[in-house]
Amino acid sequence: MVLQWTIRLIGLVSVLVLARLLTPEDFGIIGIAMATVALIEVLGAIGLRQALLRIESPTRAHYDTAWTIQLVVCSGIGILVLASAPMASWAYGEPRLAPVLAVLAFRFLFFGLVNIGVVDFDRELRFGADMRMRVASRLGAFVLTLGAALLLRNHWALVVGLVSQSALLAIGSYVAHPYRPRLSLAERATLLGFSLWMLLIYAAETVQRQAERLVAAALGGAHLAGLYSVSKDLSEIFTEEISTALNRVTFVTIAGGAGLDTDPARLTRLLGCYALISAPAGFGLAATAPNAVAVLLGPQWVEAAPLLTIIAVYSALFAIYRLISTSLAAAGHARLAAGVAGIGAGLTVIACTLVGGLTRDPLALAASALAANLLLLLLALGMLARRARTARLPLAAAIARPFLAAGLMALAIRFAPIHGGPPVVELAVEVAFGVPLYVLLVLLLWFAFGRPQGAEAEAVGIIRRAAGDLGLAGILR
Repeated sequence: MVLQWTIRLIGLVSVLVLARLLTPEDFGIIGIAMATVALIEVLGAIGLRQALLRIESPTRAHYDTAWTIQLVVCSGIGILVLASAPMASWAYGEPRLAPVLAVLAFRFLFFGLVNIGVVDFDRELRFGADMRMRVASRLGAFVLTLGAALLLRNHWALVVGLVSQSALLAIGSYVAHPYRPRLSLAERATLLGFSLWMLLIYAAETVQRQAERLVAAALGGAHLAGLYSVSKDLSEIFTEEISTALNRVTFVTIAGGAGLDTDPARLTRLLGCYALISAPAGFGLAATAPNAVAVLLGPQWVEAAPLLTIIAVYSALFAIYRLISTSLAAAGHARLAAGVAGIGAGLTVIACTLVGGLTRDPLALAASALAANLLLLLLALGMLARRARTARLPLAAAIARPFLAAGLMALAIRFAPIHGGPPVVELAVEVAFGVPLYVLLVLLLWFAFGRPQGAEAEAVGIIRRAAGDLGLAGILR
């Protein structure tokens, strides 16, 4: 998690710096381009890494086949992105989009060349080795992006960063792991059976995540798309990136034989843990949105604050959903996870298209995405409880308690008499007020629910053990 946050911190610093060097329109062009690329990129999300992890004792033939399929699929995606450039430019009435997409197509050649041997980092639970490789590539890309921004002062700086990051990742993968893949398709049948459902899961989640960006672009062009994209990126740094780190551990653990129904109490603790982290991050960012935007992005992004207030909340909900989807897929229920993801994508597309088209209001668009994400989470939670053969109420309560505490914290921040002064001072006061309040509210709700076994009990136990090591156990007894 620390290394994952390091990567995102680099991304956050990059956004903060570039937001002052570039304009919302520059980010909007790249936001539209990346949303377009994402809809094509889903064709490459065939879950080769996950398929390899589910094989108990993979051979060299499995790894070589996975690398060959990866290279072929990524090269094909690059060609499709290149072919789509003129059409996308025409569809959005943005002539600058075509050359951007043409250059971004080269990213997929580098992705296809990434060393498949790095999957061993997950299998052996050596996540640090993998993340160090990714941190190095992100740092290199950040330096190149910043240099390009200072030199060019336009959207091409972001293109340089995206392409260089993929190239550095490919190079770093061979430095980090000694495996040297060869061309082979010997085990294609073994790998592609599971991969099909992973492709459908990723495709549906991508459609769900990109739908409102594309609708926003249709409503307000590059400017609104830029505001929406940066709001989502900022939200995901504080919410979904936590789930990205923990989901990798979850998948390996469950795929390794832990299952869903062997210990329902463990599932409750797991969901509660995610909620304890993502809920305050999402609601906290929503509550401090005006000052967070002013401090982190600068005055030219002030229009993003109302959007961030809504987007940050449903990003936190989506982080919990992703954990459930990962758990289902790892336990062998990838078909069910794909079905749930497809329903979520349909809900989001319908809600955003109808609400956006009828109201022409960006805030209403964001609110429709929030509603769709909430319904998706409830559906996924029901499916998880059914497959785990456990009651829905304890699982739902484990998530609801932290989200309720975080919601009350957000209301207190908004209405407490703590506002005034420069944005950076006000933001610091809001954080200092909100963090202990959230902890207090979580404990109060936990006591109100009868102190059930779950993430809160686990956290209290950790605190007590730490206090015992410091000789303070009597205080917390």
